[in-house]
Amino acid sequence: MKKWCKAFIFILPLICMVAAVNWYVDSYAYLRVTYDQIGTQMTDRFMNVEGLQESDFNDRKLLLACLSRQEAKELIVAGSSRVMNFDHTMFDTDSFYNTALSESTIYDLLAVTGILDQEGCLPERMIIGVDAFLFNASHNNDRWKELEEYAAYMEKAIERAGYGDMEQNEQSQSGSGIAGTDIHSQPSTGRNNNKWLSLDYFRYNVTLLPSHKRFAVTYTQDWETEQYLKHYDGSIAYQKSLRDVDVSEVEELTRQSVDEHVVYRLTDYDKMDEESVALLSGLIDYLQAQGVEVMLYLPPYSPMMYNYIESEEQFHIAFEVENKIRQIAADRGVALYGSYDPAGCGLKMTDLYDIYHVKTEKMPDTFYLTAP
Repeated sequence: MKKWCKAFIFILPLICMVAAVNWYVDSYAYLRVTYDQIGTQMTDRFMNVEGLQESDFNDRKLLLACLSRQEAKELIVAGSSRVMNFDHTMFDTDSFYNTALSESTIYDLLAVTGILDQEGCLPERMIIGVDAFLFNASHNNDRWKELEEYAAYMEKAIERAGYGDMEQNEQSQSGSGIAGTDIHSQPSTGRNNNKWLSLDYFRYNVTLLPSHKRFAVTYTQDWETEQYLKHYDGSIAYQKSLRDVDVSEVEELTRQSVDEHVVYRLTDYDKMDEESVALLSGLIDYLQAQGVEVMLYLPPYSPMMYNYIESEEQFHIAFEVENKIRQIAADRGVALYGSYDPAGCGLKMTDLYDIYHVKTEKMPDTFYLTAP
């Protein structure tokens, strides 16, 4: 008995240390603060969230936490970070949510729609940002797998209905490998008590202690702050350092990218991935069948980057994508807004935060009708 007591007395401080570090750092938002808690502040109390970017947050988990507790909206925006600063004030409606995700792929678009459909919250209207890289399968990432079951659900729904010229049980099966999967359980966005004494979690959290890094957020009703800010409507406000960026810095960054022959996710891109094109077409068909008015949006490149794309044949795939999107829109009677060409909206280098992201005050100008 005494041996057990001594062992317990010896081990207890270690157990407390593991639990304390995991709670204090909580790098993945499992214990001290959860995505469900953040989502509640955003959706129920209309609070904006500061500190997410500094905490390396998982935007897909936060999106799921927010969408799972909302009623259907009049307008939803979906796409990559290049549509992330579309907010409700630009569209004159409070019934709005921006579901844009960083490094978005076609499977993220499927997942977002899958969540909305599962929750019975498909909107009246939906704007889909279509980047030129959307059909470059060689540059897809795995971040969408956080919402894999929702992407699978949506892909299966598209296949069953025969939308988008998808060949049932063949073409999609050979692509992502997720077709035909039902949603058995919603990915967790709440507290995970198993992480209190997780040694793996402890080992990672310890590595963040020297840099004083931990998951920490604050809530505010301010629409802009010093830091990156996530708005309650899903949109973002960039940090002050980017809002105040000098045009010479943006131009220099663009020159560096050009000198390195890099256009984001347009390398190794000889032709559009046919399955990705079919999935987008099918997604539009599905939404229209559910009574959703779909609008497509082409975010512009900067004048410097667009000139470079024009000068390099290897990047002319961007023009092919724009033509394809115009065809898809025309075939389905979908309104098309914007263009990769910055001339249509009068975009200047002073209108950018960085190489690819347009300043919020200029975003409405980029959303102009190019095809009814």
